[in-house]
Amino acid sequence: MKWLACGTEFIVADVIRWREPIWKPQPRSSKKKPTMIGQRAVTGQVLKIDRNGWAHIQVAACTVEQSPRSWHPVHPLKIGETIRRRRSKIGQGKVDRLPWSDETARAAIVGSRFLKS
Repeated sequence: MKWLACGTEFIVADVIRWREPIWKPQPRSSKKKPTMIGQRAVTGQVLKIDRNGWAHIQVAACTVEQSPRSWHPVHPLKIGETIRRRRSKIGQGKVDRLPWSDETARAAIVGSRFLKS
């Protein structure tokens, strides 16, 4: 499969993949600097993008790489689970998307004045 780089320019119905850090859980009152305990590679389909900048994504695949100096357990996301991420934060993880079978249809949707994103 050939993936296309898209940054934050993904729309509803796109299948995207990105990498995100996994941080060690800390109490809210903690003044310590957060510690990264691994990375997660997530692939999913965009279900909805709300007006506040949140993307609702259904997970299709997830792999985890644990940091070698961390002993905390790191778990992948469940397939079929719906997650919510900030569009801008996903864009920091080098987002790729699968091409549509008809890219002209996608271009028409992106160019439409009725696109809500």
